[in-house]
Amino acid sequence: MGLPVTGTTSAAITFGGIQSVTWPILEGIARKAAEDRQDAIFAVYSDERFPDAPAWYFLVYRMLDSVAMVKVHPAHVAKNEPLVLVTDDGTRQFAADERGVLREVPVQKKATKQMAHAKAAIRIKVTADNLDHVLESGAWEATTFAFHADGTAVEVDKAAA
Repeated sequence: MGLPVTGTTSAAITFGGIQSVTWPILEGIARKAAEDRQDAIFAVYSDERFPDAPAWYFLVYRMLDSVAMVKVHPAHVAKNEPLVLVTDDGTRQFAADERGVLREVPVQKKATKQMAHAKAAIRIKVTADNLDHVLESGAWEATTFAFHADGTAVEVDKAAA
């Protein structure tokens, strides 16, 4: 999406991954987005045949009076250009601006095509594979959280049963 791997001075977008989608999880994510003032992109890893690849994605974005969630597909629209997100129905497109903030932009027809989604999946995989050194450097730490309906997120190993 055109964001640097490390060293950002602001955190306008949160990225996360979950294995199942339930109303309490969605409610907790929405509350957290509102309270933290951060939009979010979540990967859903629900396909047991491909445990290392997201089955689908959803975007959590703040509105003036609510938080919206929509299923999206990452799309590769041009070489050397950041990935964009296009809604499942192809009617809306989102991109990160120069501040790292998600903005709705006009839909590019190319972004709605399966080939653009397939190319994006390849780019995401290559980037993830190339980030091993960053993940092992301590610059980024993967932590498993439990989202509560009140919007709190607690590390799983510290959560009460």
